[in-house]
Amino acid sequence: MSDTSQAFAYPFMYWVGMTTAPDTDAEALAEFNEFYSHTHAPEVIANNPGFVRASRYELLQPDARGGSHAGPRYLAVYEMDGEAAARGYAERNDDPSAPKPAYTPRPGAWQLAQTTWRMIWRRITSAGTAAQPPHSIFMVGMNVPADTDAVGLAEFNAFYTDTHVPEVMAYGGYARGSRFELYREFLHPAPGSPRFCAIYEADEAATEANRQRRSGTGSSPLSSGPPTWEQHDTLWRLVYRRLPT
Repeated sequence: MSDTSQAFAYPFMYWVGMTTAPDTDAEALAEFNEFYSHTHAPEVIANNPGFVRASRYELLQPDARGGSHAGPRYLAVYEMDGEAAARGYAERNDDPSAPKPAYTPRPGAWQLAQTTWRMIWRRITSAGTAAQPPHSIFMVGMNVPADTDAVGLAEFNAFYTDTHVPEVMAYGGYARGSRFELYREFLHPAPGSPRFCAIYEADEAATEANRQRRSGTGSSPLSSGPPTWEQHDTLWRLVYRRLPT
């Protein structure tokens, strides 16, 4: 898998979230991760036109609400070079007669793992720069109210991009923040995938500082926004650490 400081730089990405069985021992887990990073992920890229790189993450801090708010233990992110790649993957997924790629047989821990996320996201915007790959990522998924009109949605997006993301980056010491909109959901626990996702990239020092901050009781100095922003529903707040490649 390729390594770059600018994570999530391509216009589309495909997520696969998996959770291994609770009783998986250390040896089996190591085998799972070695296979996933060095065998399966490269095969996924090779077998899907327009897939250009992959990175993997392990859940570091789950959403405290649990249930459908909880993320999978492992997240694989496959970045794609454009909408043609995203559309092509979705079409192959939906066509039962389409040829299926041949993949190397999975190890035992994989056979017992549960896949809970499969989504494609379209990048809206990014801010900031990073000198190295992130140590961790803070991911926030949210929905606007179902009856939001075009004006309300434009106000939501303008506030999110121009005000909220810069404030979160400054408050949390994040090197880079990116926003995405759901392109296609294949799998997500009910009530379904959020429409929008923001990903904030942190180095090791910021990761630890934010961990300590979240364990406290202080409030964050973030601005209030337009009505649609104030009425949004946050489906998950998750922190993942980047796994070595």
